[in-house]
Amino acid sequence: MNPFPVHRVSCLLLVFSLVSGGDAGAAPADAPLASEECVEAVPAEPRLLVPELVHPPRRAIWNAPDGGGRNFVVPIVEMGALHGIFWGTAKLLGKPYADISLETMRRNVADGWAWDEDAFATNALGHPYQGSLAYTAARSSGFGFWGSVPFTVASSVLWELFMESETPSTNDLITTSIGGVVLGEVLHRTALAILDEGEPTVARSVLSLLVEPVGGINRYLFGRRRNDFLPVQGNFLQLMAGLTSNVDNYNDIDGTRFDVPNKMEGHLGVEMVYGPPQLTTGDYDQPFDYFTLTARMGFSRDTLTVGFFSRGLLYGDRFKFRSISGLWGLMAGYDFANPNTLRVSTVSLGIGGVAQVPLTSQLTLDVTANMAGVPFGHGGGLTSPESARDYHFGPGAQSAFELGLVRRGVGRVGVSVRNYLISGAFLGEGVELITYATARAELLLAGQHGVALEAFVANRAGEFGSVSDAIRQRATQIRLLWTVSKGSGFGTR
Repeated sequence: MNPFPVHRVSCLLLVFSLVSGGDAGAAPADAPLASEECVEAVPAEPRLLVPELVHPPRRAIWNAPDGGGRNFVVPIVEMGALHGIFWGTAKLLGKPYADISLETMRRNVADGWAWDEDAFATNALGHPYQGSLAYTAARSSGFGFWGSVPFTVASSVLWELFMESETPSTNDLITTSIGGVVLGEVLHRTALAILDEGEPTVARSVLSLLVEPVGGINRYLFGRRRNDFLPVQGNFLQLMAGLTSNVDNYNDIDGTRFDVPNKMEGHLGVEMVYGPPQLTTGDYDQPFDYFTLTARMGFSRDTLTVGFFSRGLLYGDRFKFRSISGLWGLMAGYDFANPNTLRVSTVSLGIGGVAQVPLTSQLTLDVTANMAGVPFGHGGGLTSPESARDYHFGPGAQSAFELGLVRRGVGRVGVSVRNYLISGAFLGEGVELITYATARAELLLAGQHGVALEAFVANRAGEFGSVSDAIRQRATQIRLLWTVSKGSGFGTR
């Protein structure tokens, strides 16, 4: 319910590149390393200790098995340590839910589970991040994707039953488990890719540690496991920084419109494509061998807005039809966004794919589509009239469509539209329809550097209780960004 302060939000925006494997089909304990080339490429004698903090497969503090197998003890101990840290911090801060005893534990086990109404950031971001820590503890200890899932679920159950005095929360169990797995796998592969991108450096090691704190500590103490040697080449990465102008932002409640003051904000972002479909190697036989991530942060003196959109291939394959190449399959996702007056967060599962159509030797059409069910989502704004909660939650559906035209070495133009339908069925409260749409034009100026202009619109339509309880909200932004890209093809051939 209130696992920890969510001031870590900005750390998520340091997610910068990618890699790892799954549990299914993992190598046995006596098998050779998954990639001998990967191991041999690492210097046998590190030049400095500091750059080697989280990079080495062979150097660690305690008898690293040099690409060894799974360790059950480490994630269990770390799970207990994380719970102790979260609970101890809450206790020091005087949080009522931290007043636990044997009696509260007995009552929680006996009375069962309920829906809670904690703050949006706590439920929609805090709990998934807490789940990702438990997941990456197992993942970096040699477990694959599916083998790490039970640790994530168990961590959530133990927290809800024994580390809080409040009634165990059903919604926290769902978001911590599902959101934690998706977010955890993205962060784990990202951290490994940062390490494997080039020679060890201080910045690379520190950045990887920030992206995946528990995994970074485990690699420092125990070395990298066999599941940590699955490098993927050709990933696309773009960093962004610039300014945002907010225009035409308003709330309309029962026909009465309230304009939100326009203002300028700073803007940081990162876009990644991991395991892009134009590659000629790899079978996408492990979950999240392909995923996309877009993370944004807007900030001013009195506001902080965050957008985090991730979607990965759980099971699927590549396809090729004449000159068209791509991939399709079952996709899992985790989204979180709170631009100005409205926000949404979902965990999703559905069918999706991406296709790349070469129009000329330098011009490529890039198409992405996804339709998914939402077992649990949050939707709302800063002014919901029905309760003290400023959001609603329940099941729903979502879709995503992206269309881009890429001129290799020159730039790209494109549009993306995301739709979210969130029902308040779990609490008997109405329905939300939220749409995020972005149009973008980008031009490369010199080498990896470029400039981009974006127009972003978010709309929310909510109906609650009687017909008169209607809300319409909009957030509109114009962004001017300086970009730094890895690769001139923007993820295309």
